[in-house]
Amino acid sequence: MSAISRRSALSLPMLALARGTRAQGAPNPPPGYPAEYRAMAEAAQREGSLLIYSIMSAENWRPVIQGFNARYPGIRVETLDLPNARDTFERYLAERATNSRTADLIATADPNGWMDFHERGELLDYLSPEAAAWPAWGKPLPGLYTISADPLILIWNNTLVPEARRPRGFAQFVELAKANERAWRNKITSYGAHFSTFGYNGNYAFIRRTGEQGWQWFAELARLQPRFERSGGPMTEKVTSGEYAAAWFVSAITFWPRLNDPARARLLGWSFIPEAQPMMMRGIGIPKGSRNVNAAKLMLDYIVSAEGQRAFGLGGLTPARPDVKPGEGIRHTYSSIVEAIGGDANVSLVNYDHAFARDYDAFMARWKQTFGLR
Repeated sequence: MSAISRRSALSLPMLALARGTRAQGAPNPPPGYPAEYRAMAEAAQREGSLLIYSIMSAENWRPVIQGFNARYPGIRVETLDLPNARDTFERYLAERATNSRTADLIATADPNGWMDFHERGELLDYLSPEAAAWPAWGKPLPGLYTISADPLILIWNNTLVPEARRPRGFAQFVELAKANERAWRNKITSYGAHFSTFGYNGNYAFIRRTGEQGWQWFAELARLQPRFERSGGPMTEKVTSGEYAAAWFVSAITFWPRLNDPARARLLGWSFIPEAQPMMMRGIGIPKGSRNVNAAKLMLDYIVSAEGQRAFGLGGLTPARPDVKPGEGIRHTYSSIVEAIGGDANVSLVNYDHAFARDYDAFMARWKQTFGLR
């Protein structure tokens, strides 16, 4: 499906939702917000629309948009699901250069992209009324806030992996693959670091924590000639069908919502990676080219509020706000994952560190050599 058709498919249900809620009346800012916030909300109502560029699906966004429209009726929300993280910035910058209609809000998992965007002077320095509820790492740059910190996990087809052999970490996953080397040749998958910044960031974060042991694990998996994918959706679907037996570093935000189907939940298994759990920090910010800046501020504030974080949790993301807990449809939060894997020392965070850009060429050279890629 093309990017334009993705946008059309997403806008129609949101348009219907917005029309259905206009009759509910005036905007309803949360209690405790500044007195002038209502005037901004009314200005957003007059703007009437909001365009968001992200790498997240309609399934991820649906609970957020429903909650937002219940609080702010009359704002039509469109989300454009782009193929990879860097596309969100490149598309915006190309459209900005020609004064074309472009994103009012950007939400993506690309720390290097966000740092470059900030250095270009394209990120609006907006202080949210919710900012005080977030730790410093949740506000990494002026105007940039954290949507979620999402894990990359191990998954497998339960019919192909006996219960006694199901891995509970990366070392066990590699041993399982080696034990099935002949049967599983070409039947394991992951994100290709050579395909996208998302794939590179997750793999680099893991290697930065595990070092030579991580490269040795990759070399052992390379013997099975894995087939790399560009996104988590195809990985999950092909593991479900049995085309792949198992996968590593699958984005949990594409996988966990599918477990709401009882049949899939019986068929699929998964695990965290306690040796070095990759976690993708997803940022959200308002570009200076936003034409509906008031609506963008309202949506950003809603997403980083406790209510918005819970809504994203229902959509499959991993709430990062400290006061949001698992339960009531939310599988995990950042804090609960840290507890499950044994503490912060076992997290491999994709964060705002220039090393991700600095080490790119050296990492990619070894990655291609390890997996026999040109």
